[in-house]
Amino acid sequence: MEIGLLRTFIEVTRTRHFGKAAQNLYLTQSAVSFRIRHLEELVGVPLFTRQRNNILLTMAGERLIPHAENIIKNWQMALQDVAISVEQDLQLVLGGITNLWGTFLQSTLPKLAESFPNMAIRTEINNHLELTRSLLSGTLDLAILLDPPSLKELNQQQIGQIELVLVSSHPNLTSDQVQEHDFIFVDWGMAFNLRINKLFKKPLTPILHTEQSQIALEFVLSHGGSAFLPLVLAGPYLESEKLHRVSNIKPVKRSVYAVYVKESERYPQLQPIIEKLCQYELKPEMTL
Repeated sequence: MEIGLLRTFIEVTRTRHFGKAAQNLYLTQSAVSFRIRHLEELVGVPLFTRQRNNILLTMAGERLIPHAENIIKNWQMALQDVAISVEQDLQLVLGGITNLWGTFLQSTLPKLAESFPNMAIRTEINNHLELTRSLLSGTLDLAILLDPPSLKELNQQQIGQIELVLVSSHPNLTSDQVQEHDFIFVDWGMAFNLRINKLFKKPLTPILHTEQSQIALEFVLSHGGSAFLPLVLAGPYLESEKLHRVSNIKPVKRSVYAVYVKESERYPQLQPIIEKLCQYELKPEMTL
């Protein structure tokens, strides 16, 4: 099967429009239609139901998505692997949830490159479920997570902690006043979300919901409001009094884990990388 057929399928799935998919793939619309028909002939079932201005996936199409994504990902990894130069004898596929990339992971990449000069690094940003699937399918070496899955196939190692503090652009704010001053919800994982529900008398209705602490920080600084942010990120703004701690709300510590496949033949190569991650301070290198 040509990999281009699956790429076309994924793009039509994403855009739900043959014309837009054609533009994004630099193809004609007739070429996109031909590829989808050819793929449907190969799998033997319709993948889309075509209605005017409305393209819907069939059940078979829905089931094909994860397989298509894995095949494309594996093909990309195969191309990268065979293209690695003689000097680069190690390839690392490192994944993490969105919030951890913004909080500290992206600042670790130069450090890893310096510590392992013969290593080629590939990154993946996704949610906990998709990163777990990538680990189990073998397309991901390490996943950096807040809520590691309890699966017998996976091992986990704590690499550090992030201290989260409730900060606000308003001084002398109490927990009872947070709702009245634009609460920004930052997703720090299921365990954290359940915990903060118990910190307030009434459920908070956020003005903004985001998976990135950098977005929340910029919003609070420019618009005003309150959010749970890493102390290492909010610290400089607390010192300059651009931000203020919300009184009577204690900091919440979240453990960060490196997760990998148990008894993986790659573990001897991953172990020194995990040890380096344990040594790094979990903080960004830049401030807004």
